[in-house]
Amino acid sequence: RATEIGRRIFEAASVPLVVGAPQLKRYTAFGNLFAAFRGAYFRIDRHPVMSRHPVTPMDEADLLVHLSRQTSLSSGLVDLATLQADDLAQTVDQVLQDKDIVLFDVDSHQTQKRVGEQLWRIHGKGHGFVVGSSGAEYALLAEWAAKGIVSGHAAFAPPGPVDRLAVVSGSVSPTTEKQIRHALAHGFDGVEMDAMRLVCEGAGEATEQAVAAGLASLAKGRSVILYSALGPQADRGAEIDRIEGARNTLGRALGTILRRLIAEQKLKRAVIAGGDTSSHALGQLAIDALTVRMPLPQSPGSPLCVAHGGGAIDGLEIALKGGQVGTDAYFETIRLGS
Repeated sequence: RATEIGRRIFEAASVPLVVGAPQLKRYTAFGNLFAAFRGAYFRIDRHPVMSRHPVTPMDEADLLVHLSRQTSLSSGLVDLATLQADDLAQTVDQVLQDKDIVLFDVDSHQTQKRVGEQLWRIHGKGHGFVVGSSGAEYALLAEWAAKGIVSGHAAFAPPGPVDRLAVVSGSVSPTTEKQIRHALAHGFDGVEMDAMRLVCEGAGEATEQAVAAGLASLAKGRSVILYSALGPQADRGAEIDRIEGARNTLGRALGTILRRLIAEQKLKRAVIAGGDTSSHALGQLAIDALTVRMPLPQSPGSPLCVAHGGGAIDGLEIALKGGQVGTDAYFETIRLGS
């Protein structure tokens, strides 16, 4: 739907699509999506986590087939073989002419660079609207660095530690589970929340109890993680899905809890864990924009950012962590700021 809206607003004849991002260990090959998990690589429909994702389970690895279920727009592919061909530019132009959406394979830094070259070449020909993951940005940055448009090197001074960090998590990912357990073993307090109580009638009481528990830990000078699940075995998705809009409600509840903790304890740094959680929780914080404060080379895709908005939120350092993203020590790394 976002592609359809953007295509109309930008009056784009066709839309380039870039999904693969080697930096995140996600790759596209001949239209199929692959991703890593604990050192092994899986086609996305056989991925131990993403094939069973509670919100967006992937049962189809061919992205063009996947797209055809969601839109009537036609789609085409610039595959790995095409990216190595001498007539790449001509082929790209032809596919863009014939199809509404064009997926570009990316399976390495080399093919990513080739895709960036093509995206920049065609941007002034009515193809300035691009859809994709951060792989699109990585591809364009590689091209801009090659052309001297950007230096290719960014310097970020470590922000240093904070005395207290608040984390809210709605993720059921085993990766996030390991991160929570690591943090609890390294001095964080943990507050387990009942997901169903946060979305059912009377959720206000559950929210107040969570806020009170979080404030109690922070008042003692301790960092705290408030979580609605600890790994996939604690997933109550089947129950939650019986209530219309409950997943959105859960995310908003976590955002409300975090907002209260930030305001009442004047926190300088916070984390939201869970990709779907982040999208709904963030709306409760009145954040207008984010800028990068500290990239995490060991956890690409989840940097510490600075929030821009009104009131106490302006200047807050916040990280939005996808369920599958980050090392075991992620929360402690964010707390230490280095």
